Amino acid sequence: MPAGYLALVLHAHLPYIRHPEEPGIMEERWLFEAITECYVPLLWSFEKLVKEGVDFSLTFSLSPPLISMLNDHLLQARYLRYLEGLIRLAEAEIDRNRDCPAVRDLASMYYYRLNDVRRSFEDDYGGNLLLPLQSLQALGVLEVITTCATHGYLPLMLTREARRAQVQLAVEQYGRLFGRPLTGLWLPECGYVPGVDGILKEFGVRYFFVETHGILNASPPPRRGVYAPLACRSGVAAFGRDPESSRQVWDRETGYPGDPYYREFYRDIGYDLDLDYLAHCLPGGRIRCDTGLKYYRITGPGPDKELYLPDLAGARTVRDAENFASNRGLQVKQLAARLDRKPIVVAPYDAELFGHWWYEGPQWLENLCRICASGRDGIKMTTPTSYLGEYEDNQVADLAASSWGEGGYNQVWLNPSNDWIYRHLHRAETAMVDLADLYPGATGIVRRALNQAARELLLAQSSDWAFIIKTDTAVQYAVQRISEHIGRFNTLADSINEGRLDEGELTGFEKEDNIFPEMDYSIYSRHYRMKRRSGAGEEGRALKILMLSWEFPPRTVGGLARHVHDLSRALARLGASVHVITCPAQGTPRYQFVEGVHVHRVEQSRLTSREFMEWVQQLNNAMVELAGELVLSGPFDLVHAHDWLVGDAAVVLRNQYRLPLVATIHATEYGRNRGIHNELQRRIHELDARFAAGATKVICCSDFMAAEVKELFKIPGEKIRVLPNGVDPANLGIPRKLVPGRGEQKPEGKVVFFIGRLVPEKGVQVLLEAFSRLIPEIQDLKLMVGGIGPYEGALRTKAGELGLAGRVVFLGYLDEKRRNEYFKMADVAVFPSLYEPFGIVALEAMATQIPVLVSDTGGLSEVIAHGIDGYKVPPGRPDILSYYIREVLVNPGLARDLTRQAWKKVLTVYDWQNIATGTIEVYREAMAVAGTGEKTAG
Repeated sequence: MPAGYLALVLHAHLPYIRHPEEPGIMEERWLFEAITECYVPLLWSFEKLVKEGVDFSLTFSLSPPLISMLNDHLLQARYLRYLEGLIRLAEAEIDRNRDCPAVRDLASMYYYRLNDVRRSFEDDYGGNLLLPLQSLQALGVLEVITTCATHGYLPLMLTREARRAQVQLAVEQYGRLFGRPLTGLWLPECGYVPGVDGILKEFGVRYFFVETHGILNASPPPRRGVYAPLACRSGVAAFGRDPESSRQVWDRETGYPGDPYYREFYRDIGYDLDLDYLAHCLPGGRIRCDTGLKYYRITGPGPDKELYLPDLAGARTVRDAENFASNRGLQVKQLAARLDRKPIVVAPYDAELFGHWWYEGPQWLENLCRICASGRDGIKMTTPTSYLGEYEDNQVADLAASSWGEGGYNQVWLNPSNDWIYRHLHRAETAMVDLADLYPGATGIVRRALNQAARELLLAQSSDWAFIIKTDTAVQYAVQRISEHIGRFNTLADSINEGRLDEGELTGFEKEDNIFPEMDYSIYSRHYRMKRRSGAGEEGRALKILMLSWEFPPRTVGGLARHVHDLSRALARLGASVHVITCPAQGTPRYQFVEGVHVHRVEQSRLTSREFMEWVQQLNNAMVELAGELVLSGPFDLVHAHDWLVGDAAVVLRNQYRLPLVATIHATEYGRNRGIHNELQRRIHELDARFAAGATKVICCSDFMAAEVKELFKIPGEKIRVLPNGVDPANLGIPRKLVPGRGEQKPEGKVVFFIGRLVPEKGVQVLLEAFSRLIPEIQDLKLMVGGIGPYEGALRTKAGELGLAGRVVFLGYLDEKRRNEYFKMADVAVFPSLYEPFGIVALEAMATQIPVLVSDTGGLSEVIAHGIDGYKVPPGRPDILSYYIREVLVNPGLARDLTRQAWKKVLTVYDWQNIATGTIEVYREAMAVAGTGEKTAG
């Protein structure tokens, strides 16, 4: 029985390099050299071991760009021409060195080896190296996995959608080519940040690899170090790299590849011989480069080198393989003595090390497999899947963000030499997500353009470009590639949005960058997860949600009713079963099934008190009783309650039925009043605190609101999630399509519009002062004030004092129909709040495509990007407010630009389907925290 396991992992990757317009380009040789010196020799070693009956197993990671290039007929044909050129060169070298037997023999070795490579590539593998890899996997000696779509570096991507697309494309490509589900995924550059494992879980991936410190810095600390996997909270396993086994192979000074008898990589005849003699096998006939014909061994650190001796080098591979196996054997025996299971030593390497950089690497690996199979050192080769089969239960921990490479934390891929690329990548990334949302179900040339835009973004995201720039190698090529792909992406995005696609130009892009022919741009949509998972539970059943809200249409006091109405509908469209318990409303039955939502109203007879707080308690008691009746028909998965008025009922239901509780806090009593000033406010503040403390997860509508809740109620930040309010353009009579044209403007003058509760914190008094400053400058200007409230009388008085009689119209309460009419009549909407947790009316104004001005406070500040989709003004500053109102009214082109960008934001960031998808993610988090993956009540 072995004392422990060795998991060898070879990661094969090259950037996607395919230039149909430029045969013989220098960088194309990277693939050709790797096939000749690495991939085919490794296949020879694996096939030889199989013929000998050696019991071995290792993991082989193939990147999607490499898979695509190996599968490409153009590159296969070009490779054969490249190989013919090398064979001709080797033949010429035999003749040139006829008077020097030692060198002639080396030339002969290369000649016969190159012919063997050609024979294997053409005759045995049919020009496609994926075929032998599929066969070796079927035999059980290789576990073939893959990595992200273009080897994009996940930690430095801005959006979850971009990371998910990188994973999804890779998983789907693997499934098509290998006919089986993907078990493991190599994170590009071992780059991990929290949340990546959740994406892998979504696509059925069971494990991934991280650098050593990603495991060692986990919380809680790993009990078994890097010698057993950790389970992320998603359930996906993470295997950490063993530093000692890596050092023995990788280290420049002490690693095996530096042995004096191994072949010297940096002495190649491509740099030593006459240029005209070499011309037939050089790029463009004039660019010196490696040919692979190298006649010297490392010898020592100086420039003087001795001739390479293949037999002596071969003997060294046996010695070094024995040393490596012996060291691993001692290592696992020492570990096994103090661990509660057999340790696993994970030794990952770039596959190109074996054969290309280290010519003897495949031979060393072959010898190592034989030695491990003999069992003499007490170590057995395995794969991560096999190890997880033997040890299903692993320590759960939160991994640390990490990468491999110099510095260990992104340093290679983000530094002063290459940091400039990320502003372009991030802009394109967010634009691609917006495009996918703005053009759902596109067809024809628009769909082709969207798919090609996605390809260009993916190719620009390759981690190779940042690496090349940092290492100062083929910098010009890397910069050219990033610039080309970002340039093409921007061209396509602009052409799509402006409706001026050039089919000839698009066809050219498609021919040059043809990776992922099955591309579906919609994978970038914020809605995409809903298509895959919707509102279903872990086993496909619908989540059953009990939602509590004292407001629900037609009972509407503020924005809460609209929020709960729109969110519940969106959740139902995702497949969730949503039951809303709310107050009675005149003329409505106790139960309704409205647009997929079950609406239950408590009996009016239960609400008899005229004293407010007693009425609230009656409402909560009635909600608990009604919920008890509903539970008899089947248990719920969780309770989702909105604001303190239903908080007591929510906490009782949480305890009584052992349900997770999600609490949405729309505002706080402290914030509304800018402090606690009387006994009623104190009581409500205490209920706010009790509601927040009793929740499993808390949802706030803005970062501002989240910070306020965290500070006021002293709850941990990890308990809070931020999801914005949304807006449905259909509620405003606006069809959902990209930038619909607005009707003709009202011809008589300009209209400034406000709608909201008339209370001091809404800042209408500031708007009146700002408006008074505009009267001398803009003729026929009117201010329409919609809404009611206790401050209306004071506002009317102030308007009179400012001499605004006839210019300001107080409209009173506006129902939806009248509100929509005034939005469409207005030239600008202004919301000058002094305190505002979110401000849904600003979204409604954005959706009706009028320019919006808001106070730079609270949640309003997060809705508007100043100067891009609206303007923000310091609260309480009528002078600045009047300036920006004037700017919008006198510059119609500016107004159009602002409204176009705002409309795009409405359709993406503030779309209810996106928000509902995020809400379901919070539900899952709450269920996981509460340990309720299945129904828990009843």
